Amino acid sequence: MRCRNTRFLPRANCVRASLILLLLSGCATLPRSGPQGHTIVKDAANGAFSLVEVNRADAVPAAPEPAAFQPLPTDDALDITAIAPGDVLGVSLYELGVRIFSAGPAANSDSSFDPAAKNQQIGPLEVTREGTIRLPYVGVIFVAGMRPRDVEREIEARMAGRSEYPQVIVRQEAAFGSAVIVGGEVSNPGRFRLTPAHEKLLDVITLAGGYRGAGMSDLVVRVLRRGQISEAPLEGLDYSNGGGMEMEPGDRVEVLRRPRSYSVMGTANRVNRYDLPTRQVSLIEALALSGGPNDNLADPAAVFLFRYVKTPDGEDRPIVYHLNMMKPASYFLAQKFILENKDVIYVAGARANEPTKLLQVIGQVFTPFLLIKGAIN
Repeated sequence: MRCRNTRFLPRANCVRASLILLLLSGCATLPRSGPQGHTIVKDAANGAFSLVEVNRADAVPAAPEPAAFQPLPTDDALDITAIAPGDVLGVSLYELGVRIFSAGPAANSDSSFDPAAKNQQIGPLEVTREGTIRLPYVGVIFVAGMRPRDVEREIEARMAGRSEYPQVIVRQEAAFGSAVIVGGEVSNPGRFRLTPAHEKLLDVITLAGGYRGAGMSDLVVRVLRRGQISEAPLEGLDYSNGGGMEMEPGDRVEVLRRPRSYSVMGTANRVNRYDLPTRQVSLIEALALSGGPNDNLADPAAVFLFRYVKTPDGEDRPIVYHLNMMKPASYFLAQKFILENKDVIYVAGARANEPTKLLQVIGQVFTPFLLIKGAIN
């Protein structure tokens, strides 16, 4: 439009009319928080993703199964008290008369017999990777898998004929080979010896001082055993499920912080990223935490949840679920709709808000002119 001063249309009014026409033509580009509901439905019809109308109970996706420990290999014949490579042994030798280790008459000595028992401490002796220890005058002894009592008898048998009345006591001073290593988000990470009490998973976490931090909602427990890994959330563990898993020598236990979350976008009152605890959280709870749809901007009939779903082939397929929160039945359905990690809740804006937004834009454009005109007059 070309503006000129005329008797019927002053130039100033012509400029204003031109601006209004430009604003009306740009109505489609008014500021928005995201696509409107009809746009999402249209894109679904064009095959961009699958759209599920959640308007009945069977349209609500099944709640995800709580993560649980997968079975790990077990050794029923395992003996916790058995000596293992890496253990540190202490040996106490008691001898009478002719002795090898302690001070006393030698085997070829003419000295009188000494009836007093003498003690000699040997050690610490670390069990080698091959499972052996070495004693002077006794030689190399394979001890892996043996109990201390069995090692005592073996040493006594080898000393027979060289020492009179040998008596041997073997102690496991450090049972590193029969221990569990606990690390990660615990107060006192370290190595913990297993005993004949048959410590369970929760027991060794307690021995490590328990979890650290404000809460356990985002903590996961991972167990590594003989090359296999199993993990589950710490929250909910007890002795009736994975928390009662019996520990075995060489197990590695890690308490890991693995945050889970969902996001609320669009015209909700509080757009934000929210932590998702391991317990089940429903869609209605998530909407309530975000303050619900904004009364002035939102379209409650256009609430969507965006999610990737794994196909049998292992691919991620995008699916959008639509709920009309103007219908009372949707509030019951939203209570059964359980969130998953990385879900996106989107509350679309109302189409009826566009004239209001347009008027606001027009006001912002013409307010300076009105102020200048008032100042001149």
